[in-house]
Amino acid sequence: MAIRLSRPFAHSSKKGVLLAGLIIAVTACSGGDSSSEVSTADSLPVDSTVVDEGSGTYEATIRRTSDGVPHIIADDLRGVFFGQGYASAQDHGCSLADQMLKVQSRRAAELGPGEDDANINSDFAWLSIGIDSLARADYGAVPDDITEQFEAFAAGWNAHLEAVGTDGMTGWCKGEDWVTPITGEDLYAYARSIALNASSSRLASYIATAQPPESVDLGVPTVGVNSATTTTLASNAWAVGSDLVEGGQGAVLVANPHFPWEGELRFWEVHLTVPGELDIYGANLTGVPGIGIGFTDEFAWSHTVSAGARFTAYTLQLNPDTPTWYYVDGQPVEMEESDFAVDVLQPDGSTTKVLRTMYFSEYGPILDFPGVGWTDSTVITYRDANIDNDEFILQYADMARAKSFDEFVEAHRTHQGVPLFNTIAVSKDGRAWYADTSATPNLSAEAEAAYKAELEVGGLTTLARQSGAVLLDGSKSLFRWEEQPGSRDPGLVPWEELPQSERRDFVFNANDSFWVNNGAETLNGAYSILHGEQGTARSPRTRENVRILTDTSPTGFAGADGKFSAEELRDAALGNTSYPAWMLRESLVERCKGAGIVPLSPVLGEGNVELLPQTEIDLTSACEVLAAWDGTFNLDAPGAPLFREWLGQFPQSAFADDGILFAEGFDPADPVNTPRGLAESDDPTNAIITNLARAVQILESAGFSESSTLRDTQFAARSEPRIPVHGGLGSDGVTNIVSWGGLGSSTENVPTRGDRVAPGSTLTADGYPINYGTSFIMVVDFTGGSPRAWAFLTYSNTGDRTSDLFNAQMQAFSDKEWRSVLFDSVEIEADSTAVTVRG
Repeated sequence: MAIRLSRPFAHSSKKGVLLAGLIIAVTACSGGDSSSEVSTADSLPVDSTVVDEGSGTYEATIRRTSDGVPHIIADDLRGVFFGQGYASAQDHGCSLADQMLKVQSRRAAELGPGEDDANINSDFAWLSIGIDSLARADYGAVPDDITEQFEAFAAGWNAHLEAVGTDGMTGWCKGEDWVTPITGEDLYAYARSIALNASSSRLASYIATAQPPESVDLGVPTVGVNSATTTTLASNAWAVGSDLVEGGQGAVLVANPHFPWEGELRFWEVHLTVPGELDIYGANLTGVPGIGIGFTDEFAWSHTVSAGARFTAYTLQLNPDTPTWYYVDGQPVEMEESDFAVDVLQPDGSTTKVLRTMYFSEYGPILDFPGVGWTDSTVITYRDANIDNDEFILQYADMARAKSFDEFVEAHRTHQGVPLFNTIAVSKDGRAWYADTSATPNLSAEAEAAYKAELEVGGLTTLARQSGAVLLDGSKSLFRWEEQPGSRDPGLVPWEELPQSERRDFVFNANDSFWVNNGAETLNGAYSILHGEQGTARSPRTRENVRILTDTSPTGFAGADGKFSAEELRDAALGNTSYPAWMLRESLVERCKGAGIVPLSPVLGEGNVELLPQTEIDLTSACEVLAAWDGTFNLDAPGAPLFREWLGQFPQSAFADDGILFAEGFDPADPVNTPRGLAESDDPTNAIITNLARAVQILESAGFSESSTLRDTQFAARSEPRIPVHGGLGSDGVTNIVSWGGLGSSTENVPTRGDRVAPGSTLTADGYPINYGTSFIMVVDFTGGSPRAWAFLTYSNTGDRTSDLFNAQMQAFSDKEWRSVLFDSVEIEADSTAVTVRG
């Protein structure tokens, strides 16, 4: 089969935004004439092609509308997923090809050893994780309707590759011989690996180099942790029900996932339609069939990353004479060993094999964890709650095909397949639903009590908790997962014990635990601590989410009527108001009046290198700037960078209780409004004042001033020319998060960040480069019955850096110019022109 285009697609653009879309009917046949024709819609109607199921034919129609969004329609699910695979390959074909190398442990064979043997270590890590082999073993048992979707998507991806060849791929894989056709089984294995993004994927860089002390030299050097592979995922989501919307009918969803702007964890926006069976709009991670966040004409949903644990780590007590044996309840247990081989490309084009023995406890792979390593007495291992999660693919298929909101919820109950997310959803009839149904290890009541006692003691267990990990004592069988009826897989928390809430006013999440998902009450209960903590301080971002949604005063975003319209929620989502500024700005201004000149000691870095010199700062101008600041992180608000740098000088612990920042401590009975008030002090050199002086020094050291704005300083690192970006950090207490983060595991060559000018700051000599944060932001409105929606995909729907579309949505986001989502077929056809491709 070969599909080739006899002419390039014609794009008509204005301000870099595609105005005239394309309609492409793509037919790939397993036999017959392999040539292709290209005709205009006038000479060859879109529906004129014939589907021959007997010959394995796929057919789909793809309309490209504003900003290059594909609307894919087909007569059956096979066709629509074929079309999705084809369009996905057009936009992000290199991302999927690259991820195939990773999951199949072929990076070193195709790309060479990598810097500091990064590719070799990646290959050994993923061999040890074993998701590729596990998924392939499971594939034969996957229901036919699901495997057909994967086979169809793969066929579409392959059809595009065959049509353009590797030289026609857009992106860094252009012309590379490692870009080859894929199978449905390959794609399924990659999809299964995505479920590990809060567990094994996070730990991959610690797996490959785990070797026992004084082990035989395998000829492979041990390397340090590659922090660039670590990505923190976050999000906001609001479900505003009928009691809080204008008119009292329907509901509104605000979806705002915060994900990387580069790499394989980018979203891709798409509309999938099979008349009478499927009509869904939204986004999914690149290279994956279906929709991960989206809406139908009955409901809409979004996700935020859960605060719960997706794995448990274990310290093992080793036999010092034979440190590949460990003890459980005093009984020795031998680690399992597996010998793996990785092919490594050499400079002359040949390959050589590197061998490595990897080790496993009863829980899973052994880790070479920083600061712990593998001594003759201790090592760390872990167990992954999603390694056997074959249910999430079934669940998302059922969610997409649900005919009602109740069926959507039932898909969660039936499959319990959500790997790492909270779900926040609205129904057409005005319900707002929150649930954390993500896979969570299940400890017995005795084990939880023992774990909490260990947290009180402090030490490594507490340090791990502070970094978001659960570390248990592997020498005690007490900490093995407890098996209960009703769970998705043995050892997970069952459905009846998963936190969820349905309301008619609102529910939300901003990555804190389930405990606060509404402003009026907390979700209390006997929930596992591994699902997240109750009775603990909330982040500034969570508190700002609640403040926005509960402020029904005339000055709030809801306006004089105290009820939200979809347009008002759009404004609120990008309002860039700051909770710390709302609470502390006026007191800070009063405190710094008359402070005058403040002496500062030098700031020293590693090796006592002076990062910032000893100096004196006159705060008079800084106080004036803060007094005039409107408290937002909008582009043209002088004072936002100054306030950010002031907050950045406080340790994270200062935001959780009274002390050097807040006057009043955290109160579990009032989690939204505490801690509060600016800390009091009669000492003119206290942290409130000295940190403000340090903030001025930091800005000046990078060539900025106390009156600089985000338009001056904050920009999308991926864009040329430089596009200014509004929004803030988590500590800034805004809902619109933009920052710098890890990029996942892509091998794509992407922009890098320069050195930060000082500890506690993200400022560089260039300003604040941004490559992470608000990504696919969408508002869906059911208050009029049929859904209306608006969206940005901030980094665009294409990975082609030469395309006019690449920066178009980033510029629209910078300007806060929302794009109307086209869901109705009449609107779609009015925004598109037609070209038909036959094979």
